[in-house]
Amino acid sequence: MQIEFSELGNHSVDVCIVGCGAAGLSMAQRLVRQGYRVALCEGGDHEYSERSQEIYAGESLGDPYIPLVSARLRYFGGSTNHWGGICRSLDTYDFVAKPAAPATTAWPIGREALEPYYAEAADILGVVPIPPDSDIPGTGLKRIHFSAPPPTRLKPKYTAFVQNAEALAYCPTANLWGLQTSQGKVTRAVFRDYAGNERRVSAHYFVLACGGIENSRLLLWCNRQADGQLVKHPETLGRYWMDHPHATIGRALFLDPARFGLDLDHTAFLAPTPDSIAERRILNCGLRLHRMGDEDTEQLIDDLAFAAPALGRQLKDKALGKRLMCGALLRAAWEQEPHPESRIELDTATDKLGMPRARLIWRKTPLDARTVRDSTLLLGDYLRDQNAGRLQLAPWLANEAVEAIEFPADGEIAGRHHMGGTRMSLTSDQGIVDSDCKVFGQDNFYIAGSSVFPSAGHANPTLTLTQLALRLSAHLERRLGQRI
Repeated sequence: MQIEFSELGNHSVDVCIVGCGAAGLSMAQRLVRQGYRVALCEGGDHEYSERSQEIYAGESLGDPYIPLVSARLRYFGGSTNHWGGICRSLDTYDFVAKPAAPATTAWPIGREALEPYYAEAADILGVVPIPPDSDIPGTGLKRIHFSAPPPTRLKPKYTAFVQNAEALAYCPTANLWGLQTSQGKVTRAVFRDYAGNERRVSAHYFVLACGGIENSRLLLWCNRQADGQLVKHPETLGRYWMDHPHATIGRALFLDPARFGLDLDHTAFLAPTPDSIAERRILNCGLRLHRMGDEDTEQLIDDLAFAAPALGRQLKDKALGKRLMCGALLRAAWEQEPHPESRIELDTATDKLGMPRARLIWRKTPLDARTVRDSTLLLGDYLRDQNAGRLQLAPWLANEAVEAIEFPADGEIAGRHHMGGTRMSLTSDQGIVDSDCKVFGQDNFYIAGSSVFPSAGHANPTLTLTQLALRLSAHLERRLGQRI
């Protein structure tokens, strides 16, 4: 049931969850259905409010990035309130070390660890069945698909639940301020409202589920408050932060559009095969082919004819009016290399609650440039070698020296897919949480959400992070069951 801030801490609970986005809500509803008592604490209001959203303001350094205040949402439902609904799970080979960056891309779990939670996550998010991927022979690419239903807004879906469930104490305007720890356990979570009042919550287990930037900021702050006793090996805390870079990468003319699915869909999706990723020593990448109309396709042919007159004449002789060819605008969203210098820090400026704001330092690498360029050239080389069309790289991507490539500073830039910063690993010197999402050195403190991703693949993280949150719920259910 929904409670006032003044009532927070008055209820005996098994699990205290901080954050009401996809991860926190998925966990809360499952744990309550299993009969456990949960405190669900949201720093924002139940509805959008400027006083809450302003907490997300922060500085960005390094490569250009979306303003932090508009890159996520801070109220009930979190950033699912602007989620587009397009999703798919990470690929199986996203969980293993990639040859291009073997030390940083491997997960301590495989995709099979998340498969038991797919159906439940799909139900929560309204995911419709996704067709299987299929290789396109001779290209080094595969045709991929996304679930694209109308987006599920968790706020209307779960509002009645959090307001009425008797085993749940849901409290908005409860901003995490500190985590008290003793002898390897978190003993209390300290919360503040906007008036500066404080309340404390005791629980058997605590879960931080505040998103891919706030998980790092809050943990950095709480660890400072606890004199380093909360995260005893903080070397990677806030580091290896990732998003999916997005950009327009060129245009292409297809003489056999059906081969790439352009006769069926307005947009087709391609990705390099695992063999291509290994052979080219790149990371994963999603190519988006947006079919052009006849007028834009004719313009593309004219542009091509200017650069290559003989080829242009040949193309003009083909039956464009019979739709035997088409043009496509090419965009990409690709996997970013996990790098320690891409990170979340605490700023010197503070928010209205008195907590240091987040500072993002986002740095892309030559491997990021090579990943998108080589993935695009897989398509371009095939079209040229098979005389099946032609591809024109965007000017920014045409430089053969990837070290000299300058990423666009405007346009899409990134997907607002905040990952890393509290990465999952086998040992405390390589990450912040273990394979069960438990913070190293703390027996009862866990982190949920995409901040635990060691690497990112190219797929939107929402489905995978929801599967991971449900897996964490099942883990806590087993631990709670052992207490009885």
